[in-house]
Amino acid sequence: MDQSQLPEPFAYLARLADGKATLDQAAALTRALENVPELQRWLKAQRGRVVSELRENHSREEIGARINCKPQRVSDIAGGHSRQPGPRRTVKPES
Repeated sequence: MDQSQLPEPFAYLARLADGKATLDQAAALTRALENVPELQRWLKAQRGRVVSELRENHSREEIGARINCKPQRVSDIAGGHSRQPGPRRTVKPES
C-alpha cells in the first residue's frame, strides 16, 4: 500500500514515511505501530459514545446503514460490546 492508499483519517501519517530514510523516521514509525492497539481502544470507545448518542434520534437500521453493519451490531456498539472474544472463563467443577 502506498501513501495514496491510506484511509482518509490516517493520511496525515504518510508524512512519517516522506523523504529520505532516517533513524528518527524509523523511530516515529515504530512508535506509531506500537500505539495502534491504544488507538483502536480509543476509536472504539468514541464510536460507542457517538452511536449511543445517535440512538436518541436515529433508528438502529438507519445507523447500521451508515456504518455498514446490522441493527444488532449497532446495539452491541452502543452497549460497549466488542466482537473480540474476551478471556476464556474456566468453570470449576463443583465439589
